Amino acid sequence: MKIQTNAVNVLERTSAYLRSGLLRNTPAWYDVVASIPPKTKFTREPRLINPSNMKKLAHLKDHADEPNAKGFFKTRASTLDKKINNAKLYRAPKLKFVEDQLREVFYKQHPWELSRPKVLVENDAEEEFDWSHIQQLEKPLDGESVIQRTLFLLKNNEGKSLTEAYDQARFEFYRLRMQQEVEQQVAQEESEMFGSIYGPSAIDFGVQQEQKFIDIWKQKAIEETDLLAARRANPSEAWAAGEEQPDKKDLEDQDIEEIVL
Repeated sequence: MKIQTNAVNVLERTSAYLRSGLLRNTPAWYDVVASIPPKTKFTREPRLINPSNMKKLAHLKDHADEPNAKGFFKTRASTLDKKINNAKLYRAPKLKFVEDQLREVFYKQHPWELSRPKVLVENDAEEEFDWSHIQQLEKPLDGESVIQRTLFLLKNNEGKSLTEAYDQARFEFYRLRMQQEVEQQVAQEESEMFGSIYGPSAIDFGVQQEQKFIDIWKQKAIEETDLLAARRANPSEAWAAGEEQPDKKDLEDQDIEEIVL
């Protein structure tokens, strides 16, 4: 099947139409496609090096020092090993960034930071912050501040390792977070002194609603436990009483059936 190149040549054809006068107005996408033209080479080229970690993908694994389950050593790569290795050459490499690893570690150590409200609109690519200090005027203090502060320390302090830079940014974050909590507590106490009344927080309200169902379940569990204990103490009388007194649910079902009839 012949390769279709009509979509690739859309920029040249549109330019010809504009010069000849077939198109009077320049399309809105014309400048964007002109600055980033589509590729004209459709040959799949193997990636011999992973750009994320700069490791060679075409290197066969050496099995000389690894015995198998039977204790034998593998001296050469098999057909299956070569097939798996060749499949990696045309596969898109998985990109790994230090920022993602730091975010995973930070939010794993501080899960409650994820519960803080966050406005997604505030993330703008044009924003430029000075990360020589962790506190910013136009950005609230959060986990991303720790990540960016750590990267700044790594770039500007050559003697610091990743762990040392992360610990320094984390301790600065703790100090500012404690300062904010103290300021909020003092402001709340001052407002209460002047007559302000604060209701339960969202977490307290949720715990109260959950506690209602827990109390109902606890009461039912106590009643069922007492009933089982009474049946174990005198099983004959308990089962006889249960047979003599029909269940309330059965009576309600009978009444419903009579009404339906």
